Amino acid sequence: MKAVIYARYSSDNQREESITAQIRACTEYAERNGYSIIKIYTDEAKSAQTDDRPGFLKMMSEIKGNLVRPDFLIVHKIDRFARNRYDSAFYKRELRKAGVLVQSVLEHLDDSPESIILESVLEGMAEYYSKNLAREVMKGMRETALKAKHTGGLPPLGFDVDKDKNYIINESEAPAVRMIFEMRDAGHGYNSIRDALHKQGYKTKLGKPFGKNSLHEILRNKKYIGTYVFNRSTSKTPDGKRNNHLSKSSEEVIEIPNAIPAIIPESLFWKVQNKMNQNKKLRSTGGHKAKVVYLLSGLIWCGVCGKRMVGSSSTYKTRVTKETRQRHYYLCNNADRTKTCINKKINKHTIEEYVINKLEQGIFSEEAMPRLAEKLYAHYSNIKKETAGEGDYLKKELDKVDRQIKNIVDAIAEGTVVIRAFAEKLKSLENEKATLENRYQEWLFKQQEEIVSKEKILEVLNTYRQALNSDDPLVVKQVIERFVKDVKINTDTIEVNLMVSVHTTGGGGGS
Repeated sequence: MKAVIYARYSSDNQREESITAQIRACTEYAERNGYSIIKIYTDEAKSAQTDDRPGFLKMMSEIKGNLVRPDFLIVHKIDRFARNRYDSAFYKRELRKAGVLVQSVLEHLDDSPESIILESVLEGMAEYYSKNLAREVMKGMRETALKAKHTGGLPPLGFDVDKDKNYIINESEAPAVRMIFEMRDAGHGYNSIRDALHKQGYKTKLGKPFGKNSLHEILRNKKYIGTYVFNRSTSKTPDGKRNNHLSKSSEEVIEIPNAIPAIIPESLFWKVQNKMNQNKKLRSTGGHKAKVVYLLSGLIWCGVCGKRMVGSSSTYKTRVTKETRQRHYYLCNNADRTKTCINKKINKHTIEEYVINKLEQGIFSEEAMPRLAEKLYAHYSNIKKETAGEGDYLKKELDKVDRQIKNIVDAIAEGTVVIRAFAEKLKSLENEKATLENRYQEWLFKQQEEIVSKEKILEVLNTYRQALNSDDPLVVKQVIERFVKDVKINTDTIEVNLMVSVHTTGGGGGS
């Protein structure tokens, strides 16, 4: 069996040795299980909350492109892989398609249904701790922001920051800012403004040519009229990615008028805002079609020929008003492409509602959730018990290595051996001791860690239940992918197989 390792540390508070320790633990885990390591991927000072992880993305690209072909991806702990449940589900699904299973050194989870659901609970808890940490960091930044001081990163074009973190005007960049606003006020579009800036030799703060997004950010930035703004444009999409075009609620934003030097007049700024808002309104009424999310894509199969069913749509006109509308449905790939399957298409809304109802009955009902929590708690407790004896074994191995090291050191001190002959053996024993100590500390940490309680499991399951009723289809899709194994559409029956069966009177795994 072949395996790759992924390791990362996420902040300056962790040392480079953190990655070394993770790799050592993952390597030991691979050796114990008989895996051969074919490649190691790392990211330093990167957060799992974003996709800004070049090592991780390179790994995914090489696995999907068959440049490396492992059977397993080993991580030190689940939260090293991803702290966001949506991204975790997405990437694990991509890996499963490539025949790769994710294994954690510290969370000894297998591929049983209970472990799959328990992993969701652990990821939910890891996401909570991650967001709580981010909230604490934000508190300190808000204190700095209330003093209208720079909170980090590059200042906007036209500004610099002095040694006391106060904003000052950069006189060589400010003319470019004024030019951008004046041209936009005169009716010029982004391409025209960009070309004019290029002819004048102006660049962005990073020394790159201007683009549409960078111009948009400049034109919306109130700092240019002397208003200090903090935490305005870091809203996130449902999959956790930042979108600088989305603004947060007014309660989350700090705005202090006349707190920093102004580069342009207020009258010019607000004239430009009015024009941009009018253009935005015109675009929004131009018949833009929202993307349809098929909640069961990747999970729904034809029960007649065994092929995957895919989301599709068709248009029709109403009889009375002749208005064009769309129908959405799932149909068998064979029936659609080769016409070799007799199975009929099924209405998208009908089957999705059916699956959601099965989830609500089989897992998220008032009767099912406590039973599932009990089952997961028992499974987690068994995992803890199975690893309880590992500490005694590691302690004995450490004592054995210590005795061997002591014997060599004593022999060298007494002059009864040639130092050079035993130097390599001593080095090997010291390396083995370091590895054993690391494994023992990890085991000790896991044993001392408070066991996941039934109450905590219920709390996370309840969060998933609420998400299942979300207005955001991407959130609903995430829950379905976590708890539904597959859906099979036969000619006269529907089978919904859940990841785990709780055996309640309200509904089971298949239908």
